[in-house]
Amino acid sequence: MDCIAAISTPPASGGVSMIRISGKDAIKAAKAVFKAKYPVTDIDKMQGYTAAYGDITDNGKKLDDGVLLIFRAPHSYTGEDVAEITCHGGIYITKRVLQCCLSAGARLAQAGEFTKRALLNGKLSLTEAEGVIDLINAGSEQLISCARAQTDGALYRRIEGICEDIIKISAEISAWIDYPDEADDEDEITRADWTGAVRAVSKKLDDLLDTYDSGQIMREGISAAIAGKPNAGKSTLMNLLTGTQRSIVTDIEGTTRDIVEDNVMLGDIMLRLADCAGIRETGDTVESIGVQKMLSRLDTAQLILAVFDSSRPLSEEDFRFISLIKGKNVIPIINKSDLYPIIDTDYIEKELGKSVTLSAMRGDGLAQLEQAIRERCKIKRLDPAAGFLANERQRQCAADAKKSADSAYRALISGMTADVAGLELEAALSSLYELSGKSASEEVIDRIFQRFCVGK
Repeated sequence: MDCIAAISTPPASGGVSMIRISGKDAIKAAKAVFKAKYPVTDIDKMQGYTAAYGDITDNGKKLDDGVLLIFRAPHSYTGEDVAEITCHGGIYITKRVLQCCLSAGARLAQAGEFTKRALLNGKLSLTEAEGVIDLINAGSEQLISCARAQTDGALYRRIEGICEDIIKISAEISAWIDYPDEADDEDEITRADWTGAVRAVSKKLDDLLDTYDSGQIMREGISAAIAGKPNAGKSTLMNLLTGTQRSIVTDIEGTTRDIVEDNVMLGDIMLRLADCAGIRETGDTVESIGVQKMLSRLDTAQLILAVFDSSRPLSEEDFRFISLIKGKNVIPIINKSDLYPIIDTDYIEKELGKSVTLSAMRGDGLAQLEQAIRERCKIKRLDPAAGFLANERQRQCAADAKKSADSAYRALISGMTADVAGLELEAALSSLYELSGKSASEEVIDRIFQRFCVGK
């Protein structure tokens, strides 16, 4: 492949910047820009995984001093010869060094082209490559864990296991079709074996598809709105969950006038929280705008944490609030458990479902809230190391494979000829190969790598 180059560090001033070059002429391009001084002076003699200090030049004129790293094919990220030039981290000097590399014969890399070459050269599967961009974008330990499992090939290995099961069944069916005279006379027993094996494949695909929702929640979190009437304790709950004074808490009704947002971890569940203005009729123009924003957020939130003050009886505002959220995905929270309870919890649960009792002031009840969220959002505990579906492309491929496997099963139990089931199993295998990248189209691959930055 031709030689490509790009800046692989963020486009901002810093201590150092790095320009990556990859391709069959990567070492040649590096030599035109970098004059090694120590511990070697001849770059051609540098082995892979070694570094040299020297001058970075433009037509023989020194621009900067820096470090050159050499990686020899196939033992590099892309599987090609790779050179990485590290210079001082000024924006202007970094761009100058890149321009020198381009003048030396490299072309500017496209978005994700280094990782795309790693895929094409067999260094990564497609699911592992998708894990790379998730790793770059990870904003928490949990997301790093998920992304690392993908880049380590957890999903790829799980897919390969299912593919091996399908290939084994298909081979037996093909042998039966090609050599019917040598096949076992007990065709019904043979067909029953195939049926059981196909059903087992379908179950494995079901289990794989079940990981999608939990995987999405782990990676992206749940959009949750904290809502209720003024002074129910919404802002106190927000502050408890975030561990900071994100929302102003006073005894004055209507203190929260705008939506306060933050991402928080409740156990291993990420919540994209929004503390909304209290629902009530108000003549205050600013507060009224906040109430309208709250009503809009209730329509888009995946989960509503409906907060009620246990020390007060239900008011007209409470009844109005309940009518607004009835039928949505709601967890009623009976707050202020540290006070004497007066509220009609039975009515709330009748209208909105099982409630959670807690004290946002004291911090009691968070474990129960976490369990309620798991139940209401149908979150299963996910082991990233076991492999899971991380995006819609992967889910669709798995769903197509499941559909084909189910068709093969129906063909076998309905008495159709075995070759019909064989064709459906081939379709299932094709969908799984597209998932892993073994047979993904160029259009699909290009679309995936458009999400990457240029230097990766």
